[in-house]
Amino acid sequence: MAGETPTDLTAAAGVNAPPSDFQLFMVTVKLFFGISYLSMPNTFAHCGMFGGIVLFSIVIGMNGITMMQLIKTAENYHCVQSYSDLGLRVLGPKGKSVIDLCIIVKQICSCISYLFFVSKQLDFIVCQSSGRCVGNHPYCFMLVVPVIIMSSANSYKLLSYLSIPSIIIAILGMFCVLFYSFSELTLGHTSHSDLRYFDLPSIIGRIGMAMYIFDGNAIVVNIRAEAREKKHHYPSILKNAILFTLSLFVTFSTITYYVYRENAQPIFTMSLVPLNSLVVFILCCVCINALTSYPVQMLAAFKIIENSEYFAHPARESRLRGFLRKIGIRASVIVLTTIICLSVQTFTDYINIAGAIGSVTVAFVIPEMLYLKSFGDKVTPLKRAGCYFIAAFGIVGSTYSIYYSIKKLAMGDLS
Repeated sequence: MAGETPTDLTAAAGVNAPPSDFQLFMVTVKLFFGISYLSMPNTFAHCGMFGGIVLFSIVIGMNGITMMQLIKTAENYHCVQSYSDLGLRVLGPKGKSVIDLCIIVKQICSCISYLFFVSKQLDFIVCQSSGRCVGNHPYCFMLVVPVIIMSSANSYKLLSYLSIPSIIIAILGMFCVLFYSFSELTLGHTSHSDLRYFDLPSIIGRIGMAMYIFDGNAIVVNIRAEAREKKHHYPSILKNAILFTLSLFVTFSTITYYVYRENAQPIFTMSLVPLNSLVVFILCCVCINALTSYPVQMLAAFKIIENSEYFAHPARESRLRGFLRKIGIRASVIVLTTIICLSVQTFTDYINIAGAIGSVTVAFVIPEMLYLKSFGDKVTPLKRAGCYFIAAFGIVGSTYSIYYSIKKLAMGDLS
């Protein structure tokens, strides 16, 4: 996105005014409000009730710090438009290339999880209602066309019009889940085994997943750029979005784990059996939310690919040809993510590994490099030590998370 002006970004949506504070808040919440929160009750089942709260609070706190560092670093340079652009200003062309690659990998991993989730839910509905269980692969390919259509959006302001209703739908679905869960608890249909409170090896082993859920680093600089004259509002908007989603997700996960305990499935909604009209409504809510998260996450990666030298547009290009070129590139990436999605076996462990591989660089290492290099001697020894600690925590935690999930899968444990 380097070289674009803020006006270019909003003009793509056909609107000159910057997004409102509410739109900025909602599209930021959407960064975290995909479908990963549905793996959190299962994580609580492994880590324990208190262990889950500790895990997500610590890791998300660190994610929040690194996102704020990126914004502060961007404020140190004139008219920074994206994470990629910031990398170019601070680390030069080679550093930008590394950051671009990390962002593309991270965002593709995120979108694979959305496709896997929705296709699994569709198969679950058909399988439970008709007995025809064909697996999620056919549904993955069915999703390609609607995802391509939604991914044609070219600005976060435009995507906010998708984000606002989808978040409302998702929150409605969460309340329905809680109502259904308490109903099942009252009827005695759920587990009565002892609660697990704290399991340290599992807490360390799920760090990658916690990184994944609240890693908005690849996009927050881009959203801030679209805010234009409201840029100074964005740090407080980001902080409020993090606190809102963390409180909502921890409350949801604590209650659902208390009700279902060890029976909380890797995709929690698959714990909601037997299938009835309320469960179908819940599944529709979470699927809509997941699909609308795809274009929000992938826009940053699309921009990087489209502006690279390999896909640079001609000096004179008609609007129609430019649009077709953009759709062709985005459709190719979407088909690639769909093909990769077919190899995913289990939701929670995929998120754990994807978070460990993708988020460690984008959210824990590179932000510290940019911050330290930009502010140099102005960084106090205590803050410098904190930067090194966050980077080391990310590297060690992600390494163990990969080991933990691979070992678990090798033992045939898909729980």
